[in-house]
Amino acid sequence: MRADGGAVLEVRYTIRAVDGALIYVRNIGMRQGPPDVLARLGRGEPVDPAAYYFRTTPRFETGAPSYAWLNDVIAVGSAVRRPDAVVLDFYTVT
Repeated sequence: MRADGGAVLEVRYTIRAVDGALIYVRNIGMRQGPPDVLARLGRGEPVDPAAYYFRTTPRFETGAPSYAWLNDVIAVGSAVRRPDAVVLDFYTVT
């Protein structure tokens, strides 16, 4: 957390695909917005995603042949902080 209430994020996790394949993700990002909006997010209140900026740059690693293409992409992510979860949408840069 930054002094202004924004967040610089580095998150690492593994996704298990529906077919059982494992995909490691290193996701670096930033969440920024007006102090009152960030305070509401910090309290777990619902906030309109248009009221703050939450973007990420994920990198993927996998040994699964069906997902090997992920090892070679540059992607960006748009995130929404909900009271009970973070929802991420990833897009490849072409």
